[in-house]
Amino acid sequence: MARDADTRLPPQAAMGLLDYLTTHAMDEDYEFVSERRQRAEARGESVEKAPSRSRIGVVGALVMALFAVLVVTAAVQTSRNSVSDEKERRELVGQVDQARAQVDGDRSRLTALQQEVRRLQTRQLSNDTSAKGVLDTIKLLGMRAGTIPVRGPGVRVVADDAKGADSARNEVLDSDLQKLVNGLWEAGAEAISLNGQRLTNLSTIRLAGNAITVNAHSLRRPYVVQAIGNKDTLPARFAETTSGQAWLDLQREVGLRLKITPESSLRLPAAEVSLRYANQKKPGGAS
Repeated sequence: MARDADTRLPPQAAMGLLDYLTTHAMDEDYEFVSERRQRAEARGESVEKAPSRSRIGVVGALVMALFAVLVVTAAVQTSRNSVSDEKERRELVGQVDQARAQVDGDRSRLTALQQEVRRLQTRQLSNDTSAKGVLDTIKLLGMRAGTIPVRGPGVRVVADDAKGADSARNEVLDSDLQKLVNGLWEAGAEAISLNGQRLTNLSTIRLAGNAITVNAHSLRRPYVVQAIGNKDTLPARFAETTSGQAWLDLQREVGLRLKITPESSLRLPAAEVSLRYANQKKPGGAS
């Protein structure tokens, strides 16, 4: 009975799973289709093929066409956006250029008006002998305040980093320039400019970012200081000041370079001074 029962078992149960898979590598359905095709070819009959490819091809073509439409639409939209952005950029650049031109024109007109005012003022006061002293006082105050350009003898000072400077220790700092300018004031300078910027009581020499600035203008080395005063005594008197001694130490210890040259004629520009308000001092010290 056991043997009869074994004969009714499926092949995969009787042979073992691994042996069955080895001997039946091809699926039975595929094997049936293959045998059917071989018999049909032997009889010269046509074989029924897989589902029609034409239907799949039509669907694929529709999908590809839809995808192409989407791509073209996206490209056109991107192109339109690019053209719009470029147009807006050009308009903004044009507005900036126009504003700059207007500012430059206003500055030129302001300078011309200031010169005209000074000319009329000088002519008016020159015609009045009693006002001659007032005119001299205005010139002196304008020179000290830095509101008028001045010309005269003085010294030209060039300050620079040490040769081969590779750190802030060997470079000219804003504090070094402050000492230099303060020493020249103390030595008797009447007017000073730094890299073409006129210094006044409102001027600041400070570090902003990676550059030293004065009057909100960035400076580049070498730093050129022009000081109007007695060209024969300014160098010696500067060396006697505390700031002059500090600069001598900087030259000796870290290699900073400082050259002072007497000049027979120097011209310093006027500063851009903008006073917002002023109070008149009343008698008795109250304001």
